[in-house]
Amino acid sequence: MRNFQVFVLLVLFGCSGADIVSGPLPVKTAPAKDTTPTVTFRHPRFQLDSTWNEGNVGMNLTYESQIVSGGVRDWWYKEVTDTLEAVRKGWKAQRFEVRPGDCYGTDCQRTPVYERNEFAQKSEENVEGDEYWYGWSFYVPKNIPQASWVFMGQFQQHYNYDSIWMFMKRAGQPFCAVFDWTSNNNWSCNGSKGTYPLIDDWNFAGMWHDVVVHAKWTTGSNGFTEIYIDGNLVVNYQGYTRTGGNTDVYFKYGIYRHGSHETSVVYYDEIRRGKTRNQVDIRLLEK
Repeated sequence: MRNFQVFVLLVLFGCSGADIVSGPLPVKTAPAKDTTPTVTFRHPRFQLDSTWNEGNVGMNLTYESQIVSGGVRDWWYKEVTDTLEAVRKGWKAQRFEVRPGDCYGTDCQRTPVYERNEFAQKSEENVEGDEYWYGWSFYVPKNIPQASWVFMGQFQQHYNYDSIWMFMKRAGQPFCAVFDWTSNNNWSCNGSKGTYPLIDDWNFAGMWHDVVVHAKWTTGSNGFTEIYIDGNLVVNYQGYTRTGGNTDVYFKYGIYRHGSHETSVVYYDEIRRGKTRNQVDIRLLEK
C-alpha cells in the first residue's frame, strides 16, 4: 500500500522512479572563473610597425602643463608602446587621463570646475587665409565611465581664446562638432544652432574613429570647413572660420570636461597636419 501511494505521488508531480536519487544530493559548484586576460582594443588592421613615423607630423605641439596643488600627476599623459594597449597604427599611441580635481588656473574657480589635460599647437601656424588639412584618430574605452560631457579636440584662437570648432561628447548624445562656441554655446547636439552630429552615441565608444578636417581660416565669407569621420564627409560648412582680431587658429586635443566624480580616459594617435588629404588621412596612408 505504501509503495502504491509513492507511485501516485510520483505520477502527480511528473516524476518517475528513475528520478529518485538515494543518498545526499550533489553539491552545485560555481562555474570556473574566466581567466582570459582582457586585451585593450587595437584597430582591426593593426600590425606592429617600428618604421612608422610616430611623430606629430606637420605641426609643433606643446603639452599644456597643469599647475595644481601637488604638481603634475603621474596618470595625466603617457606614450603607450605596449601593443596590448590601444594603438591605431605603427607602434605607439598617446593616452590621456583626467581624474576628479584635475583642474588648472581659472578653471578651478568655475562652478562646477572645468578639468583638463591637453596638447596644443604652438602659435602663428594657422593665420589669416591659411588652408590646411588635419587628421587624428581617437579611442574611448567602453569599460570606463565617462563624465557627463567631455571636449576631445578644438580649434581655438590665441588672441581671444574663442573656439571656432569644439568636438564635444555629452552622455547619451552623439559626438558633435560645435561651430563658433562663443556665439552659439550650444550644449545639445541636435543639429541646430551650430551643432553638427558626427558619430551616433551607440557607435562611439570601444572603437577607433578617424577624423579629418579641411579648413580655410579667414574672417571672410570664403572660408570653409570640411569634416570627415571614418572616411565619410559629414560636415561641409561655408563661411567665416575666424572671429577677427590679430589672432591665429590652433589645434588642441586631449580631455577638457565638466568637473566629475568619474575618470576620463582617451587614446589619440596619428596626429597630422598637411597641405593635402593624402598627407593626413590615415585611411589613405595605410593603403
